[in-house]
Amino acid sequence: MKITELYLKNFGKFHEKHFYIRDGVQIIYGENEFGKSTIHAFVRAMLFGLERGRGRAAGKDAFSRYEPWENPGSYAGVMRFCCGGRAFRLERSFGRLERRVSLVCEDDGEELSVEHGDLDMLLGGLTAASFDSTVSIGQLQASPGQELSEALKNYAANYYETGGGEIDLNSALQTLRDRRKETERCLREAEADREGERSRLIQECRYLERDMESLRSEFEDKRRQAAEAERTGSRRAQEKPEKETGAVSKEGQRGASVPPGRLLAAGAGGVAAGALGLVWSQFLSGMTGFSGAAPMALIGGLILAVGIIFLAAGVRSYVRERREEERSDDGRAAGEENTRKGEREEEADDSRDILQEENGNSELDHLRWEMDRIRSEWKEKQVRRDNLKEQADEIEPGAEEKRLEFRKKALQLAEEKMKGAAESLGRQTSGRLNRRASEIFSELTGGRYRGVSVGEKMEITVWDGERNIRADRLSRGTLEQIYFSVRMAAAELLLEEPMPVLLDDTFAFYDEKRLESVLKWLSSQKRQVIIFTCHKREQEILDKVSRNSVSIW
Repeated sequence: MKITELYLKNFGKFHEKHFYIRDGVQIIYGENEFGKSTIHAFVRAMLFGLERGRGRAAGKDAFSRYEPWENPGSYAGVMRFCCGGRAFRLERSFGRLERRVSLVCEDDGEELSVEHGDLDMLLGGLTAASFDSTVSIGQLQASPGQELSEALKNYAANYYETGGGEIDLNSALQTLRDRRKETERCLREAEADREGERSRLIQECRYLERDMESLRSEFEDKRRQAAEAERTGSRRAQEKPEKETGAVSKEGQRGASVPPGRLLAAGAGGVAAGALGLVWSQFLSGMTGFSGAAPMALIGGLILAVGIIFLAAGVRSYVRERREEERSDDGRAAGEENTRKGEREEEADDSRDILQEENGNSELDHLRWEMDRIRSEWKEKQVRRDNLKEQADEIEPGAEEKRLEFRKKALQLAEEKMKGAAESLGRQTSGRLNRRASEIFSELTGGRYRGVSVGEKMEITVWDGERNIRADRLSRGTLEQIYFSVRMAAAELLLEEPMPVLLDDTFAFYDEKRLESVLKWLSSQKRQVIIFTCHKREQEILDKVSRNSVSIW
Protein backbone atom coordinates (compact mmCIF):
# COMPACT_ATOMS: atom_id res chain seq x y z
CA MET A 1 0.00 0.00 0.00
CA LYS A 2 1.21 3.51 -0.87
CA ILE A 3 -0.36 6.83 0.00
CA THR A 4 -0.52 9.27 -2.92
CA GLU A 5 -2.46 12.25 -1.53
CA LEU A 6 -3.68 13.62 1.80
CA TYR A 7 -6.45 16.21 1.56
CA LEU A 8 -7.21 17.80 4.96
CA LYS A 9 -10.48 19.46 4.11
CA ASN A 10 -11.05 20.56 7.68
CA PHE A 11 -8.97 18.78 10.27
CA GLY A 12 -7.28 20.42 13.26
CA LYS A 13 -5.51 23.60 12.20
CA PHE A 14 -5.53 22.65 8.52
CA HIS A 15 -8.21 23.80 6.11
CA GLU A 16 -8.24 22.86 2.43
CA LYS A 17 -4.67 21.57 2.64
CA HIS A 18 -3.21 19.04 0.15
CA PHE A 19 -0.12 16.90 0.65
CA TYR A 20 1.09 14.78 -2.28
CA ILE A 21 3.17 11.78 -1.29
CA ARG A 22 5.54 9.84 -3.55
CA ASP A 23 7.27 6.53 -3.24
CA GLY A 24 10.41 6.04 -1.13
CA VAL A 25 11.36 8.06 1.95
CA GLN A 26 9.36 11.26 2.44
CA ILE A 27 10.26 14.00 4.89
CA ILE A 28 7.62 16.42 6.14
CA TYR A 29 9.58 19.17 7.82
CA GLY A 30 8.23 21.91 10.00
CA GLU A 31 9.02 23.76 13.16
CA ASN A 32 7.08 23.14 16.33
CA GLU A 33 3.35 23.86 16.03
CA PHE A 34 3.56 23.33 12.27
CA GLY A 35 1.03 20.45 12.51
CA LYS A 36 3.18 17.41 11.82
CA SER A 37 1.44 15.31 14.49
CA THR A 38 -1.89 16.48 13.07
CA ILE A 39 -0.99 15.07 9.66
CA HIS A 40 0.12 11.82 11.33
CA ALA A 41 -3.19 11.62 13.22
CA PHE A 42 -5.10 12.36 10.02
CA VAL A 43 -3.62 9.31 8.27
CA ARG A 44 -4.65 7.10 11.19
CA ALA A 45 -8.14 8.64 11.33
CA MET A 46 -8.66 8.06 7.61
CA LEU A 47 -7.64 4.40 7.87
CA PHE A 48 -9.50 3.47 11.07
CA GLY A 49 -11.98 6.23 11.78
CA LEU A 50 -12.14 8.68 14.65
CA GLU A 51 -14.41 7.76 17.54
CA ARG A 52 -15.61 10.28 20.04
CA GLY A 53 -15.07 9.54 23.71
CA ARG A 54 -17.76 9.56 26.38
CA GLY A 55 -18.11 11.33 29.69
CA ARG A 56 -15.12 13.18 31.06
CA ALA A 57 -12.78 11.51 28.58
CA ALA A 58 -14.56 13.22 25.69
CA GLY A 59 -12.75 16.52 26.38
CA LYS A 60 -9.28 14.96 25.96
CA ASP A 61 -9.78 12.42 23.21
CA ALA A 62 -8.42 12.59 19.65
CA PHE A 63 -11.81 13.67 18.28
CA SER A 64 -11.87 16.82 20.41
CA ARG A 65 -8.16 17.44 19.94
CA TYR A 66 -8.33 17.54 16.15
CA GLU A 67 -11.78 19.07 15.78
CA PRO A 68 -11.43 21.96 13.31
CA TRP A 69 -10.62 25.30 14.81
CA GLU A 70 -12.89 26.98 12.30
CA ASN A 71 -16.15 25.65 10.89
CA PRO A 72 -16.27 22.46 13.05
CA GLY A 73 -19.34 21.30 11.17
CA SER A 74 -17.12 20.48 8.19
CA TYR A 75 -14.87 17.95 9.92
CA ALA A 76 -13.66 15.83 6.97
CA GLY A 77 -10.85 14.74 4.69
CA VAL A 78 -9.81 12.59 1.73
CA MET A 79 -6.94 10.13 1.27
CA ARG A 80 -5.88 8.59 -2.02
CA PHE A 81 -3.77 5.46 -2.06
CA CYS A 82 -2.70 2.57 -4.26
CA CYS A 83 -3.10 -1.06 -3.29
CA GLY A 84 -2.68 -4.18 -5.45
CA GLY A 85 -2.00 -2.07 -8.51
CA ARG A 86 -5.29 -0.15 -8.22
CA ALA A 87 -6.00 3.43 -7.10
CA PHE A 88 -8.58 4.18 -4.42
CA ARG A 89 -10.20 7.28 -2.95
CA LEU A 90 -11.19 7.14 0.73
CA GLU A 91 -13.35 9.98 2.03
CA ARG A 92 -14.57 10.45 5.61
CA SER A 93 -16.70 12.96 7.46
CA PHE A 94 -16.05 13.06 11.23
CA GLY A 95 -18.74 15.59 12.20
CA ARG A 96 -20.64 15.32 15.47
CA LEU A 97 -23.99 15.24 13.69
CA GLU A 98 -23.03 13.63 10.39
CA ARG A 99 -20.57 10.80 9.88
CA ARG A 100 -19.96 9.38 6.45
CA VAL A 101 -17.37 7.18 4.83
CA SER A 102 -16.97 6.17 1.22
CA LEU A 103 -14.42 4.06 -0.65
CA VAL A 104 -14.22 4.21 -4.44
CA CYS A 105 -11.88 2.51 -6.87
CA GLU A 106 -10.85 5.35 -9.17
CA ASP A 107 -9.77 2.98 -11.93
CA ASP A 108 -13.28 1.71 -12.69
CA GLY A 109 -15.56 3.76 -10.38
CA GLU A 110 -16.57 0.76 -8.30
CA GLU A 111 -17.98 1.75 -4.91
CA LEU A 112 -16.78 -0.43 -2.07
CA SER A 113 -18.31 -0.84 1.37
CA VAL A 114 -16.22 0.06 4.39
CA GLU A 115 -18.97 -1.22 6.68
CA HIS A 116 -18.77 -4.68 5.09
CA GLY A 117 -14.99 -4.94 5.42
CA ASP A 118 -13.72 -3.94 2.00
CA LEU A 119 -11.23 -1.49 3.51
CA ASP A 120 -10.08 -4.10 6.02
CA MET A 121 -9.45 -6.44 3.14
CA LEU A 122 -7.31 -3.85 1.36
CA LEU A 123 -5.36 -3.26 4.56
CA GLY A 124 -4.71 -6.98 4.90
CA GLY A 125 -6.49 -7.20 8.25
CA LEU A 126 -4.40 -4.42 9.77
CA THR A 127 -6.02 -3.12 12.94
CA ALA A 128 -5.53 0.18 14.70
CA ALA A 129 -3.63 -1.60 17.49
CA SER A 130 -1.31 -3.35 15.04
CA PHE A 131 -0.80 -0.09 13.15
CA ASP A 132 0.22 1.71 16.36
CA SER A 133 2.52 -1.17 17.37
CA THR A 134 4.41 -1.53 14.11
CA VAL A 135 4.59 0.97 11.25
CA SER A 136 3.25 4.02 13.11
CA ILE A 137 5.58 5.51 15.71
CA GLY A 138 4.41 8.63 17.51
CA GLN A 139 6.43 11.15 19.47
CA LEU A 140 8.31 9.40 22.31
CA GLN A 141 6.29 6.24 21.65
CA ALA A 142 8.91 3.99 20.12
CA SER A 143 8.59 1.35 22.87
CA PRO A 144 6.35 -1.51 21.69
CA GLY A 145 3.57 -2.19 24.16
CA GLN A 146 1.22 -4.99 25.13
CA GLU A 147 -0.72 -4.44 21.91
CA LEU A 148 2.21 -5.80 19.94
CA SER A 149 2.38 -8.88 22.17
CA GLU A 150 -1.32 -9.55 21.59
CA ALA A 151 -0.93 -8.96 17.86
CA LEU A 152 1.92 -11.50 17.74
CA LYS A 153 -0.26 -14.06 19.54
CA ASN A 154 -3.01 -13.48 17.01
CA TYR A 155 -0.54 -13.84 14.20
CA ALA A 156 0.72 -17.12 15.66
CA ALA A 157 -2.79 -18.53 15.80
CA ASN A 158 -3.60 -17.32 12.31
CA TYR A 159 -0.40 -18.49 10.71
CA TYR A 160 -0.12 -21.94 12.24
CA GLU A 161 -3.80 -22.81 12.31
CA THR A 162 -5.16 -21.37 9.06
CA GLY A 163 -2.23 -19.92 7.17
CA GLY A 164 -4.12 -16.65 6.93
CA GLY A 165 -5.63 -13.88 8.98
CA GLU A 166 -9.08 -15.33 9.65
CA ILE A 167 -8.63 -15.80 13.37
CA ASP A 168 -8.38 -13.05 15.96
CA LEU A 169 -7.01 -14.87 18.99
CA ASN A 170 -7.84 -12.12 21.44
CA SER A 171 -11.37 -11.85 20.12
CA ALA A 172 -11.76 -15.62 20.22
CA LEU A 173 -10.51 -15.77 23.80
CA GLN A 174 -12.73 -12.86 24.77
CA THR A 175 -15.70 -14.58 23.15
CA LEU A 176 -14.95 -17.73 25.16
CA ARG A 177 -14.63 -15.68 28.34
CA ASP A 178 -17.90 -13.88 27.66
CA ARG A 179 -19.72 -17.13 26.96
CA ARG A 180 -18.20 -18.74 30.04
CA LYS A 181 -19.24 -15.79 32.21
CA GLU A 182 -22.76 -15.90 30.78
CA THR A 183 -22.91 -19.64 31.43
CA GLU A 184 -21.62 -19.14 34.97
CA ARG A 185 -24.28 -16.48 35.52
CA CYS A 186 -27.04 -18.81 34.32
CA LEU A 187 -25.55 -21.60 36.42
CA ARG A 188 -25.52 -19.39 39.51
CA GLU A 189 -29.16 -18.52 38.89
CA ALA A 190 -30.06 -22.22 38.54
CA GLU A 191 -28.14 -23.06 41.71
CA ALA A 192 -29.80 -20.16 43.50
CA ASP A 193 -33.24 -21.44 42.43
CA ARG A 194 -32.37 -24.94 43.66
CA GLU A 195 -31.00 -23.65 46.95
CA GLY A 196 -34.04 -21.40 47.25
CA GLU A 197 -36.34 -24.41 46.93
CA ARG A 198 -34.26 -26.29 49.49
CA SER A 199 -34.33 -23.31 51.85
CA ARG A 200 -38.08 -23.02 51.41
CA LEU A 201 -38.57 -26.69 52.38
CA ILE A 202 -36.20 -26.39 55.34
CA GLN A 203 -37.98 -23.23 56.49
CA GLU A 204 -41.33 -25.00 56.25
CA CYS A 205 -39.86 -27.85 58.33
CA ARG A 206 -38.85 -25.31 60.95
CA TYR A 207 -42.36 -23.88 61.01
CA LEU A 208 -43.78 -27.39 61.49
CA GLU A 209 -41.29 -28.15 64.27
CA ARG A 210 -42.27 -24.94 65.99
CA ASP A 211 -45.95 -25.92 65.72
CA MET A 212 -45.10 -29.41 67.05
CA GLU A 213 -43.34 -27.86 70.02
CA SER A 214 -46.40 -25.72 70.73
CA LEU A 215 -48.63 -28.80 70.49
CA ARG A 216 -46.30 -30.68 72.84
CA SER A 217 -46.56 -27.88 75.41
CA GLU A 218 -50.33 -27.76 75.01
CA PHE A 219 -50.52 -31.55 75.41
CA GLU A 220 -48.52 -31.39 78.64
CA ASP A 221 -50.88 -28.71 79.99
CA LYS A 222 -53.95 -30.81 79.13
CA ARG A 223 -52.38 -33.87 80.69
CA ARG A 224 -51.70 -32.00 83.95
CA GLN A 225 -55.28 -30.69 83.95
CA ALA A 226 -56.63 -34.22 83.37
CA ALA A 227 -54.49 -35.61 86.21
CA GLU A 228 -55.76 -32.86 88.52
CA ALA A 229 -59.36 -33.60 87.48
CA GLU A 230 -58.85 -37.32 88.21
CA ARG A 231 -57.44 -36.54 91.67
CA THR A 232 -60.37 -34.21 92.40
CA GLY A 233 -62.88 -36.90 91.37
CA SER A 234 -61.20 -39.51 93.59
CA ARG A 235 -61.26 -37.15 96.55
CA ARG A 236 -64.98 -36.48 96.09
CA ALA A 237 -65.68 -40.20 95.80
CA GLN A 238 -63.95 -40.75 99.14
CA GLU A 239 -65.77 -37.84 100.86
CA LYS A 240 -69.28 -39.02 99.88
CA PRO A 241 -69.34 -42.32 101.86
CA GLU A 242 -67.94 -40.47 104.89
CA LYS A 243 -70.84 -38.00 104.81
CA GLU A 244 -73.38 -40.79 104.47
CA THR A 245 -71.77 -42.70 107.35
CA GLY A 246 -71.83 -39.61 109.59
CA ALA A 247 -75.50 -39.04 108.90
CA VAL A 248 -76.33 -42.64 109.75
CA SER A 249 -74.35 -42.42 112.98
CA LYS A 250 -76.26 -39.35 114.10
CA GLU A 251 -79.52 -41.05 113.25
CA GLY A 252 -78.43 -44.09 115.22
CA GLN A 253 -77.49 -41.98 118.17
CA ARG A 254 -80.88 -40.30 118.10
CA GLY A 255 -82.60 -43.67 117.72
CA ALA A 256 -80.48 -45.38 120.48
CA SER A 257 -81.74 -43.11 123.27
CA VAL A 258 -84.51 -45.03 125.32
CA PRO A 259 -87.73 -43.13 126.23
CA PRO A 260 -88.32 -42.46 130.02
CA GLY A 261 -91.59 -44.42 130.07
CA ARG A 262 -89.83 -47.60 128.99
CA LEU A 263 -87.19 -47.13 131.66
CA LEU A 264 -89.88 -46.61 134.34
CA ALA A 265 -91.87 -49.61 133.22
CA ALA A 266 -88.74 -51.76 133.09
CA GLY A 267 -87.71 -50.51 136.54
CA ALA A 268 -91.17 -51.18 138.06
CA GLY A 269 -91.23 -54.64 136.53
CA GLY A 270 -87.77 -55.38 137.87
CA VAL A 271 -88.65 -54.21 141.41
CA ALA A 272 -91.83 -56.29 141.38
CA ALA A 273 -90.00 -59.37 140.07
CA GLY A 274 -87.21 -58.95 142.61
CA ALA A 275 -89.62 -58.53 145.54
CA LEU A 276 -91.60 -61.57 144.46
CA GLY A 277 -88.38 -63.57 144.24
CA LEU A 278 -87.38 -62.63 147.81
CA VAL A 279 -90.83 -63.49 149.17
CA TRP A 280 -90.80 -66.78 147.38
CA SER A 281 -87.35 -67.60 148.72
CA GLN A 282 -88.56 -66.94 152.31
CA PHE A 283 -91.48 -69.17 151.72
CA LEU A 284 -89.35 -71.94 150.44
CA SER A 285 -86.87 -71.63 153.31
CA GLY A 286 -89.69 -72.35 155.77
CA MET A 287 -90.40 -75.63 154.20
CA THR A 288 -88.62 -78.55 155.87
CA GLY A 289 -86.12 -80.41 153.68
CA PHE A 290 -85.86 -77.89 150.80
CA SER A 291 -82.31 -76.63 149.95
CA GLY A 292 -82.90 -74.08 147.01
CA ALA A 293 -84.16 -71.13 149.06
CA ALA A 294 -80.77 -69.35 149.24
CA PRO A 295 -80.07 -69.18 145.48
CA MET A 296 -83.59 -68.04 144.87
CA ALA A 297 -83.11 -65.22 147.38
CA LEU A 298 -79.91 -64.19 145.64
CA ILE A 299 -81.53 -64.04 142.19
CA GLY A 300 -84.47 -62.12 143.53
CA GLY A 301 -82.15 -59.56 145.15
CA LEU A 302 -80.31 -59.03 141.89
CA ILE A 303 -83.48 -58.57 139.92
CA LEU A 304 -84.74 -56.14 142.52
CA ALA A 305 -81.52 -54.11 142.30
CA VAL A 306 -81.68 -53.97 138.49
CA GLY A 307 -85.28 -52.86 138.63
CA ILE A 308 -84.44 -50.12 141.08
CA ILE A 309 -81.62 -48.93 138.75
CA PHE A 310 -83.92 -48.87 135.72
CA LEU A 311 -86.60 -47.15 137.81
CA ALA A 312 -84.12 -44.47 138.90
CA ALA A 313 -82.85 -44.00 135.33
CA GLY A 314 -86.37 -43.66 134.10
CA VAL A 315 -87.16 -41.08 136.72
CA ARG A 316 -84.00 -39.12 135.82
CA SER A 317 -84.74 -39.38 132.10
CA TYR A 318 -88.31 -38.32 132.69
CA VAL A 319 -87.24 -35.33 134.80
CA ARG A 320 -84.53 -34.31 132.21
CA GLU A 321 -87.00 -34.69 129.37
CA ARG A 322 -89.52 -32.57 131.11
CA ARG A 323 -86.91 -29.91 131.79
CA GLU A 324 -85.73 -29.97 128.19
CA GLU A 325 -89.28 -29.70 126.97
CA GLU A 326 -89.78 -26.76 129.23
CA ARG A 327 -86.55 -25.10 128.00
CA SER A 328 -87.23 -25.85 124.34
CA ASP A 329 -90.86 -24.93 124.19
CA ASP A 330 -89.90 -21.39 123.22
CA GLY A 331 -87.13 -22.47 120.78
CA ARG A 332 -88.81 -25.50 119.30
CA ALA A 333 -90.03 -23.52 116.31
CA ALA A 334 -86.55 -22.09 115.73
CA GLY A 335 -85.03 -25.53 116.14
CA GLU A 336 -87.43 -27.01 113.68
CA GLU A 337 -86.61 -24.18 111.26
CA ASN A 338 -82.87 -24.76 111.74
CA THR A 339 -83.42 -28.42 111.20
CA ARG A 340 -85.31 -27.81 108.02
CA LYS A 341 -82.63 -25.31 106.94
CA GLY A 342 -79.92 -27.81 107.68
CA GLU A 343 -81.79 -30.41 105.74
CA ARG A 344 -82.13 -27.99 102.84
CA GLU A 345 -78.40 -27.18 103.02
CA GLU A 346 -77.59 -30.84 103.08
CA GLU A 347 -79.82 -31.35 100.07
CA ALA A 348 -78.09 -28.39 98.31
CA ASP A 349 -74.69 -29.79 99.18
CA ASP A 350 -75.74 -33.12 97.83
CA SER A 351 -77.00 -31.50 94.62
CA ARG A 352 -73.81 -29.45 94.33
CA ASP A 353 -71.70 -32.52 94.88
CA ILE A 354 -73.65 -34.36 92.23
CA LEU A 355 -73.34 -31.42 89.82
CA GLN A 356 -69.60 -31.06 90.56
CA GLU A 357 -69.13 -34.72 90.02
CA GLU A 358 -70.99 -34.56 86.73
CA ASN A 359 -69.03 -31.43 85.68
CA GLY A 360 -65.79 -33.06 86.73
CA ASN A 361 -66.54 -36.09 84.64
CA SER A 362 -67.49 -33.87 81.65
CA GLU A 363 -64.30 -31.76 81.98
CA LEU A 364 -62.15 -34.88 82.23
CA ASP A 365 -63.77 -36.32 79.12
CA HIS A 366 -63.20 -33.03 77.27
CA LEU A 367 -59.56 -32.94 78.33
CA ARG A 368 -59.06 -36.49 77.15
CA TRP A 369 -60.67 -35.60 73.82
CA GLU A 370 -58.39 -32.57 73.51
CA MET A 371 -55.36 -34.73 74.26
CA ASP A 372 -56.36 -37.18 71.54
CA ARG A 373 -56.85 -34.30 69.08
CA ILE A 374 -53.45 -32.79 69.91
CA ARG A 375 -51.75 -36.16 69.61
CA SER A 376 -53.32 -36.73 66.20
CA GLU A 377 -52.43 -33.25 64.94
CA TRP A 378 -48.83 -33.60 66.21
CA LYS A 379 -48.49 -36.90 64.38
CA GLU A 380 -49.74 -35.35 61.13
CA LYS A 381 -47.23 -32.53 61.41
CA GLN A 382 -44.44 -34.98 62.18
CA VAL A 383 -45.23 -36.97 59.03
CA ARG A 384 -45.38 -33.74 56.99
CA ARG A 385 -42.04 -32.56 58.40
CA ASP A 386 -40.33 -35.89 57.68
CA ASN A 387 -41.62 -35.80 54.10
CA LEU A 388 -40.34 -32.25 53.59
CA LYS A 389 -36.92 -33.14 55.00
CA GLU A 390 -36.74 -36.08 52.64
CA GLN A 391 -37.68 -33.84 49.71
CA ALA A 392 -35.01 -31.28 50.73
CA ASP A 393 -32.35 -34.00 50.95
CA GLU A 394 -33.31 -35.39 47.57
CA ILE A 395 -33.12 -32.05 45.69
CA GLU A 396 -30.35 -32.42 43.11
CA PRO A 397 -29.23 -30.38 40.08
CA GLY A 398 -31.76 -30.59 37.29
CA ALA A 399 -31.11 -31.32 33.65
CA GLU A 400 -30.67 -27.64 32.78
CA GLU A 401 -28.21 -27.10 35.62
CA LYS A 402 -26.22 -30.17 34.59
CA ARG A 403 -26.16 -28.91 31.01
CA LEU A 404 -24.88 -25.52 32.16
CA GLU A 405 -22.22 -27.15 34.33
CA PHE A 406 -21.07 -29.27 31.38
CA ARG A 407 -21.02 -26.19 29.12
CA LYS A 408 -19.01 -24.25 31.70
CA LYS A 409 -16.38 -26.98 31.93
CA ALA A 410 -16.23 -27.26 28.15
CA LEU A 411 -15.69 -23.51 27.78
CA GLN A 412 -13.04 -23.53 30.50
CA LEU A 413 -11.27 -26.39 28.76
CA ALA A 414 -11.48 -24.63 25.40
CA GLU A 415 -10.10 -21.44 26.92
CA GLU A 416 -7.23 -23.32 28.58
CA LYS A 417 -6.43 -25.21 25.39
CA MET A 418 -6.52 -22.03 23.33
CA LYS A 419 -4.25 -20.27 25.79
CA GLY A 420 -1.87 -23.21 25.77
CA ALA A 421 -1.84 -23.35 22.00
CA ALA A 422 -1.35 -19.59 21.81
CA GLU A 423 1.61 -19.78 24.18
CA SER A 424 3.15 -22.62 22.19
CA LEU A 425 2.61 -20.89 18.87
CA GLY A 426 3.67 -17.60 20.40
CA ARG A 427 7.03 -19.10 21.30
CA GLN A 428 7.51 -20.19 17.68
CA THR A 429 6.46 -16.75 16.44
CA SER A 430 8.73 -15.14 19.00
CA GLY A 431 11.62 -17.09 17.51
CA ARG A 432 10.92 -15.71 14.04
CA LEU A 433 10.49 -12.20 15.42
CA ASN A 434 13.73 -12.39 17.40
CA ARG A 435 15.70 -13.59 14.39
CA ARG A 436 14.49 -10.80 12.12
CA ALA A 437 14.84 -8.13 14.84
CA SER A 438 18.37 -9.35 15.52
CA GLU A 439 19.24 -8.97 11.84
CA ILE A 440 17.89 -5.41 11.71
CA PHE A 441 19.49 -4.40 15.02
CA SER A 442 22.85 -5.87 14.04
CA GLU A 443 22.74 -3.91 10.78
CA LEU A 444 21.81 -0.70 12.56
CA THR A 445 24.65 -1.10 15.09
CA GLY A 446 27.26 -2.20 12.59
CA GLY A 447 27.42 -5.70 14.08
CA ARG A 448 28.17 -4.54 17.64
CA TYR A 449 25.15 -6.45 18.95
CA ARG A 450 24.33 -9.78 17.40
CA GLY A 451 20.99 -10.69 18.85
CA VAL A 452 17.72 -9.39 20.27
CA SER A 453 15.36 -11.47 22.42
CA VAL A 454 11.79 -10.36 23.10
CA GLY A 455 9.80 -12.16 25.82
CA GLU A 456 6.06 -12.79 26.00
CA LYS A 457 5.53 -9.61 28.00
CA MET A 458 7.88 -7.63 25.75
CA GLU A 459 10.88 -8.02 28.05
CA ILE A 460 13.89 -7.29 25.83
CA THR A 461 17.51 -8.43 26.16
CA VAL A 462 20.40 -8.12 23.69
CA TRP A 463 23.37 -10.39 23.04
CA ASP A 464 26.76 -8.76 22.43
CA GLY A 465 28.58 -12.01 21.72
CA GLU A 466 29.57 -12.58 25.35
CA ARG A 467 26.55 -11.92 27.54
CA ASN A 468 22.87 -11.09 27.54
CA ILE A 469 22.19 -7.49 28.55
CA ARG A 470 18.84 -6.18 29.68
CA ALA A 471 17.64 -3.41 27.42
CA ASP A 472 17.03 -0.98 30.31
CA ARG A 473 20.78 -1.04 31.05
CA LEU A 474 21.67 0.36 27.65
CA SER A 475 21.75 3.97 26.52
CA ARG A 476 18.55 5.63 25.38
CA GLY A 477 19.82 5.88 21.81
CA THR A 478 20.60 2.13 21.66
CA LEU A 479 17.25 1.38 23.31
CA GLU A 480 15.46 3.40 20.63
CA GLN A 481 17.31 1.36 17.96
CA ILE A 482 16.13 -1.87 19.64
CA TYR A 483 12.52 -0.65 19.69
CA PHE A 484 12.75 0.35 16.03
CA SER A 485 14.19 -3.06 15.08
CA VAL A 486 11.45 -4.94 16.93
CA ARG A 487 8.70 -2.83 15.34
CA MET A 488 10.04 -3.26 11.82
CA ALA A 489 10.49 -7.01 12.33
CA ALA A 490 6.93 -7.26 13.67
CA ALA A 491 5.62 -5.27 10.68
CA GLU A 492 7.25 -7.73 8.25
CA LEU A 493 5.86 -10.62 10.28
CA LEU A 494 2.32 -9.39 10.89
CA LEU A 495 1.39 -7.43 7.77
CA GLU A 496 0.44 -9.29 4.64
CA GLU A 497 1.85 -6.57 2.38
CA PRO A 498 4.15 -3.62 3.02
CA MET A 499 2.42 -0.64 4.62
CA PRO A 500 3.67 2.96 4.74
CA VAL A 501 5.92 3.64 7.73
CA LEU A 502 5.06 6.82 9.66
CA LEU A 503 7.78 8.18 11.95
CA ASP A 504 6.83 11.25 14.00
CA ASP A 505 9.99 12.78 15.54
CA THR A 506 11.18 9.23 16.17
CA PHE A 507 14.91 10.02 16.04
CA ALA A 508 15.15 12.61 18.79
CA PHE A 509 17.55 10.38 20.80
CA TYR A 510 19.65 9.29 17.81
CA ASP A 511 23.11 10.70 17.30
CA GLU A 512 24.40 11.38 13.80
CA LYS A 513 25.85 7.90 13.38
CA ARG A 514 22.72 6.11 14.55
CA LEU A 515 20.51 8.36 12.41
CA GLU A 516 22.60 7.70 9.32
CA SER A 517 22.42 3.92 9.85
CA VAL A 518 18.66 3.87 10.30
CA LEU A 519 17.98 6.17 7.33
CA LYS A 520 20.25 4.05 5.19
CA TRP A 521 18.33 0.93 6.24
CA LEU A 522 14.96 2.59 5.54
CA SER A 523 16.13 3.69 2.09
CA SER A 524 17.00 0.10 1.23
CA GLN A 525 13.49 -1.17 2.05
CA LYS A 526 10.73 -1.42 -0.50
CA ARG A 527 8.39 0.61 1.63
CA GLN A 528 6.94 4.06 1.58
CA VAL A 529 8.32 5.96 4.58
CA ILE A 530 6.99 9.30 5.86
CA ILE A 531 9.20 11.06 8.39
CA PHE A 532 7.77 13.99 10.38
CA THR A 533 10.55 16.09 11.86
CA CYS A 534 11.45 19.53 13.10
CA HIS A 535 15.17 19.05 12.28
CA LYS A 536 16.93 19.43 8.93
CA ARG A 537 19.56 16.81 9.65
CA GLU A 538 17.30 13.97 8.44
CA GLN A 539 17.14 15.58 5.00
CA GLU A 540 20.84 16.30 4.94
CA ILE A 541 21.79 12.73 5.86
CA LEU A 542 19.16 11.26 3.58
CA ASP A 543 20.54 13.21 0.62
CA LYS A 544 23.86 11.48 1.18
CA VAL A 545 22.59 7.92 1.58
CA SER A 546 19.68 7.91 -0.89
CA ARG A 547 18.71 9.51 -4.15
CA ASN A 548 15.02 8.70 -3.82
CA SER A 549 14.21 10.97 -0.91
CA VAL A 550 11.55 13.67 -1.23
CA SER A 551 11.09 16.62 1.08
CA ILE A 552 7.79 18.31 1.81
CA TRP A 553 8.18 21.63 3.56
